[in-house]
Amino acid sequence: RAEAILEGMENSNNQRIHPDTVSYNIVLDAWARSGSKDAGFEAERVLNRMLERSKQGFTNVEPDINSYNTVMNAWAKTGGVDSAKRAEAILERMETTKNIKIRPNTVSYSAVLDAWARSGSKDAGFQAECVLNRMLERSKQG
Repeated sequence: RAEAILEGMENSNNQRIHPDTVSYNIVLDAWARSGSKDAGFEAERVLNRMLERSKQGFTNVEPDINSYNTVMNAWAKTGGVDSAKRAEAILERMETTKNIKIRPNTVSYSAVLDAWARSGSKDAGFQAECVLNRMLERSKQG
């Protein structure tokens, strides 16, 4: 339902009714809280839509740190090894971006740690430790 409202805003001819980052983040959060087995996929799809619209010149829809963290949280709640890998891939994008506004914070790393904890993978502990070590290394770098 939240996404349907967002789509209506995207397609509106009324200049005052266009979505912004907050609008998209609300939809991302709705997916993360939905309990759907597709929550991670759907949240990442919305994030990609934000990125595409931002590239098209809609500067008020540029994803922020909350956007990325919420998508990783959606992946964590989805569970499974693939979900943990998808969450970690998003974290890696954040770590390598030149955009200082979306550099990962403790919430970002915690979401990926949670994803590995819920993954059911035999090497989840090792993978989580690697993520934790990356976080500690980045904190030393400032």
